[in-house]
Amino acid sequence: MVDMFEIQAAYYMVAATGVLVAAIYYVMTLRTTQRNMKMNLETRQAQLLMSILNRWTETEYNKKWQTTLWNMNWTDYDDKMKKYPWGSPEFIDEGTLWNYFESIGILLEEGLIDANMLSKLIAPDLIQFWEKFSPFLLEMRKRRGFPQLYSKTEYLYNEMKKLRPEWKYQPNKPF
Repeated sequence: MVDMFEIQAAYYMVAATGVLVAAIYYVMTLRTTQRNMKMNLETRQAQLLMSILNRWTETEYNKKWQTTLWNMNWTDYDDKMKKYPWGSPEFIDEGTLWNYFESIGILLEEGLIDANMLSKLIAPDLIQFWEKFSPFLLEMRKRRGFPQLYSKTEYLYNEMKKLRPEWKYQPNKPF
């Protein structure tokens, strides 16, 4: 006959097996969730990069690029402000590009975009833009008292330059 001790032992073994199965199921579910989260993150990063690429291919963006990088020429801060004063179409186009790069810099700094993938997409344009316009920006920071003005664009430039040191601005030499 089966005594109470054997019934209790069998019960404990069944309960322990249940806990073990539950733990294994939990670990498997956790791993699946982590894989799904990683895929979701990669998908979101790809969507952000595609948004950046879509902007890159717009006619309006390319017009701004032509009017700023290739058509604007000056010798120093004062000469630039004389030729392209606040509110001029060229000044507005330049500001649009600064804001665009600033936004991308924020996304990169927050870790929402992969730097290597981004460098393959924007490094040449950004590096040329920064190297042409940064002397003006740095002087504007001093004169206007805004030391952090477009600091995320500067951060973006530094990160892209690390990954693509071969790119540099060459005046009047489009790609």
